[in-house]
Amino acid sequence: MQQRFLAPLFLTLSSSLSSVHGFQLRPPQTTYSSPSRVFLSASTSSTTDTLTDTEVQTLFNLLADSTILYDPSRGTCCRNRCSGCTYLDPAGNFLFDEYTTNNNEEDSRGWLAPYVNVDFGERIQTSKWSTLLFPPVSSDDSDDDNKAAKKKKEVERKEFTTLLEQQLSSSSVSPLAIQALWNTLSPSVGYPRLTSTEIIRAIKGMEGAKSEMGGAVTYDTFAKNLLAAGDQIQQLGGLSDGDDESNVVDYDAMEKEELLGLCVERGMKTNFPKMKRIIIEELRFFDANGRQGKRHPVKNTLS
Repeated sequence: MQQRFLAPLFLTLSSSLSSVHGFQLRPPQTTYSSPSRVFLSASTSSTTDTLTDTEVQTLFNLLADSTILYDPSRGTCCRNRCSGCTYLDPAGNFLFDEYTTNNNEEDSRGWLAPYVNVDFGERIQTSKWSTLLFPPVSSDDSDDDNKAAKKKKEVERKEFTTLLEQQLSSSSVSPLAIQALWNTLSPSVGYPRLTSTEIIRAIKGMEGAKSEMGGAVTYDTFAKNLLAAGDQIQQLGGLSDGDDESNVVDYDAMEKEELLGLCVERGMKTNFPKMKRIIIEELRFFDANGRQGKRHPVKNTLS
């Protein structure tokens, strides 16, 4: 992305903001993260121009569950088995709705689950995608650092590719498909890493997600969103073989004031909530699209 600000204008703006707000803006960045860039290994080439139906089906099968459990209380039940609770059956067990591909002809291919796991006491289920992308980390209980790592639910972009490739044959899915999947599972484009919470937000926020199932995603909805992500990558220049992770701005390592400074530098309006996560989403969307995004009032996603 080319710089749009002249040096004198930046210096004047930087000096003015520094005196008023007490923080120093960093010089304009020369490179920003972009959804069109994927970090390829030396043995990988980016020759695929469009996603195929086979790739879409392969990725969906890898991540989707054939059974979805839904909490009718939508998380409001305290799970203390209170007397008279409407979410308990006559035997005192927690109520839940169960959807399976065996009795659902319309969605016979399964769903992307809108959760990491659900616990109804007598029935516990973990989503297939979370098991794949966030595998258990073995640790020594006496090691505090290892215990912290075991609880960490975060996947880096390169690790994401590695985890998928371990389950796929080398030629079954293209780099374009993997990058499109990464963008689809991100709340907004340009994330260098993802947490399970962010992926849940992305799944529930997909256009066409089934609200009556808590935000579960069918194959048709997944395919529509994945193909749209692939088209966007191509429109922004496609994949590049020579990129390096150093070309991605690590906004997570910056302070909130520094992030707000970058927003001002780009000429962005800062009338959004001043939460670090929100500011980073705004910056990543701007870097990827060359403009500030509009936030959906219900889904809380940028477009």
